[in-house]
Amino acid sequence: MIHNSFAQDFIPGDQQNEADSDKVKAQEIRKALHQELLAKMVADTNERLRGTVKPVFLWTEVQKHQDDNVLLTSLVNEFLAQKPGSLPYKKNRMDRYGLMIYQLIAEKEALKPLSTKLFASIETNLKKNQITATDSSSRLELDQRAYYRYLYAYVNYLKAKATSEASQKEIFLKNAFDYSPDLIDKNRQAAYFYDMIFALSGAQKDSFQDDYLDFLTNQVEDKNQVLSTLRKMALDNPDHKMQLRQYYEDHHATGKDFGQYWQEAINSSAKIAPPISLALLDKAVFSTENLNGKWVLVDFWGTWCAPCRKEHPDMQKFYDSTVVKNPGKISLLTVACNDTEQKVLTYMEQKKYSFPVAMSDNKIQKTYTVQGYPTKVLITPQGKYVTVPFNVDWVSFVKDYSDL
Repeated sequence: MIHNSFAQDFIPGDQQNEADSDKVKAQEIRKALHQELLAKMVADTNERLRGTVKPVFLWTEVQKHQDDNVLLTSLVNEFLAQKPGSLPYKKNRMDRYGLMIYQLIAEKEALKPLSTKLFASIETNLKKNQITATDSSSRLELDQRAYYRYLYAYVNYLKAKATSEASQKEIFLKNAFDYSPDLIDKNRQAAYFYDMIFALSGAQKDSFQDDYLDFLTNQVEDKNQVLSTLRKMALDNPDHKMQLRQYYEDHHATGKDFGQYWQEAINSSAKIAPPISLALLDKAVFSTENLNGKWVLVDFWGTWCAPCRKEHPDMQKFYDSTVVKNPGKISLLTVACNDTEQKVLTYMEQKKYSFPVAMSDNKIQKTYTVQGYPTKVLITPQGKYVTVPFNVDWVSFVKDYSDL
C-alpha cells in the first residue's frame, strides 16, 4: 500500500489544468497529510518501516528542493548509501525511486557526475538481478523476473533517448526490446505495473519493442532483422500479427505461406505440451494424444474462483461460436481444480453451460505449472504450448494465434 497507493500522491502532475477545483483541493489536502505521515514513518523506531519508506521520503525531498544543489547532493548520496538488498525487492522499490530521482536531477549540469553515478548504480543492480525463468520457478521468482526485466528495459530506453549516435542507440534499443515484457512477464504484470506508472509519471508504456522496430525500419536496411523483430513482437502480442503478415508477404515470399511460417514461429519458442488424459463429467475420456493436428485450449478454473465464473459466459460463447463450428481445427477442455464433482455439476446445470469439463486429477495443474486461476494454455497442432497471459483479451489471443 505504501508503494502502490500512498506514494502515488507524490507523482508530479499538472494540476493547473484540472477542471475540478474541488478535486484539486482534495488532492492537496491528502498530499499534505501523506507528507506528514511520511515524515513520521521515516523517523519511526521500527527499522523495517524506516527501510520501506526511506526511498519514498528521499524522492519527495528531492522534489521539494530542486533549487538547492547542495541539499540535493546530500539527499542523493544518502540514497546511494542505502543497501538495495537490505529488504526483499518489493519492500522498498529502490530501483523505481532511484530512477525517478535521477530524472529529476539529470539535467542539472552541476550534478552531472552525481546523476551519472546514481544511474550506473541502478543499472548495475538491475542487470545483476536478472532471473532466468524455468518450469520450477516460483511465483515470487517470476514476479522478480518481470520487475527487473521491465526496469532494465526502461533504463536502456532512457540511454537510447540520451544518445544521438546511431550504433549506440541501436544497442540500447535492442536491449530495451529484449527485456520488454514477454509472455511470461505479461502473466506477472502486477509485479511491474506500478513501477511503470511511477517512472512514466502516470503514463503507461508496457513495452519498448515499438521503439526498436521504428529505429530498424528507419535506419537499418536488413529486412531479416526487421522480420525477426516483428515475429518476436507478434508472438508476445498477436495484435502485431497482421503487421508481421504484411511485412512477410511483401519482403519474404519464399514459397512457404504465412500460415506455415507462423506455426513454425510459435513452435520454435513454445514448450513441449505434456499429454493430457482426463475423464469428462459425462465420463468420456478427453485425450490430447487423439487430437494431433488440432489446436487445444485448456482452461484451469474452479467454482470457487470469481474471475473464472465471470468469464464463463465468454467461454460458452467461444465454445458455441468457435469450437463447435471448427471441430477439425480446435478443441476445448476446461479443468475444474480444487473442487468437487457435485459442485461443478450443479454449477454447470444452474448456469446452463455446456462447454467440456473434466475434474482435475490433482496432478495436471502441477504439470502445467498453474500458479493462479483462471489459467489458460494453448496447445499447438504439433504438441507445443504457450500460456495465455492473464490480462489480455483471451478470445482474441487464441483466435489470432490459431488463425481462427
